[in-house]
Amino acid sequence: MKKLKPLSRIVIALSALMMITAYYVPLWQILMWAPQYPEGLEMKIWVDNITGDVKIISALNHYIGMKHIEVSMFPEFGYMIYIIGAVIAAGLLTAVFNRKVLLLVYTFLIVACGVAALIDFYIWGYNYGHNLDPTAPIVVPGMSYQPPLIGTKQLLNFTAYSGPDTGGWVFLVIGIVVIGVLVYELYTSRVPGKVLTPLIAAFAMIPLASCSIEPQPLQYGKDACHACKMTLMDNRFGAEIITDKGKVYKFDDVNCMLNFLHSKELKVPEQATILVIDFSKPETLIDARAARYVKSEAIRSPMASNIAAFETEVSLLTFNDAWHGKILDWSELQQEYK
Repeated sequence: MKKLKPLSRIVIALSALMMITAYYVPLWQILMWAPQYPEGLEMKIWVDNITGDVKIISALNHYIGMKHIEVSMFPEFGYMIYIIGAVIAAGLLTAVFNRKVLLLVYTFLIVACGVAALIDFYIWGYNYGHNLDPTAPIVVPGMSYQPPLIGTKQLLNFTAYSGPDTGGWVFLVIGIVVIGVLVYELYTSRVPGKVLTPLIAAFAMIPLASCSIEPQPLQYGKDACHACKMTLMDNRFGAEIITDKGKVYKFDDVNCMLNFLHSKELKVPEQATILVIDFSKPETLIDARAARYVKSEAIRSPMASNIAAFETEVSLLTFNDAWHGKILDWSELQQEYK
């Protein structure tokens, strides 16, 4: 195969050198929030160590039968430093020897290491959350506690988040850059479209796959309202806020959500997802900003907001025939609680 272009060689060399940061910053993080831990607990995963609130998290997990988290549980810590070193060497050799075939090998190694790391983490999480001690103080039949691979997940009264830390984001950027260089080299070499098109499509899907944030169903009888700490019970009411980082806050009533939204506890960005339950379709979350609302003394909501939300005007008017309540849109609703 032909040689690389000078700019490509420089970018490849820099990408390899950037990976050295993996030895000095955490690669992954697991964060946990609960009513009794509003400030949150964190666990940082490094190339050869685990730091953070490991002892507290292990003690809490012990009550539900999960193993204590210790560095010795992870044989990967013994050889990850060498794998990263090998990938760094592959990148530098690609830049020095200036061959496109080496660029293909380097790109493959980065993608393969990323996929293998995710698979390994999933397997560990599955075993950690499913292989429970049957003699634990708290046993919920049929319950498992597998942490999320990426994103957030509700585990009893804890909201758990798993995602890249500084080193992980560095690796993601390196992967995108290296794939971009490969696509550029193939494109400028006039590689046939049947080869190049799938590569470009795969490259374009990377940011989409890494940024998906999904709402979580409200679990009535289990979830606790983040604001008032009461258990969600009435499936005709409820709300949920999902931040741009994927953290989920659940509420049993609209006023709890609005009071929290306008408090100093959290500055919710404009791009945050805000959902409410459609009164006419119990347990169905809808876009809070597009919903319509009725406020009436005849509406008995969990925390006395006296507000019901609806996705359509037809269903709103049908119920409001009996309530004779005040109809509000999203902006008018917020004014009620400012």
